[in-house]
Amino acid sequence: MWQAIAGLCALGAALFLLDRVLLWVEARGWIYWRKRKSMTSIGTEFLQEITPGAQAQKHALQQERVRKNIRPAEEPPFHVDLDANLVRIRHPDRPAP
Repeated sequence: MWQAIAGLCALGAALFLLDRVLLWVEARGWIYWRKRKSMTSIGTEFLQEITPGAQAQKHALQQERVRKNIRPAEEPPFHVDLDANLVRIRHPDRPAP
């Protein structure tokens, strides 16, 4: 009888220590133990494609862009190349080369 109680206590202590070790590993960023990793932007975009409300909103934004003749985001008017120590700034009135 005492052996069973001692065994259960030892099992409980081992599980507690395992939990603490896994929490320490999670704090270092190696695994996710109790907290779940947040969804990536790819997963969010995938869910938005499935959801009818999100599809309607995306369609409405595209129609509004066409109506206002707004282009999607273009490249910025500057280019930075750190390897070549080069910065190019395009004048807003001149077209890109």
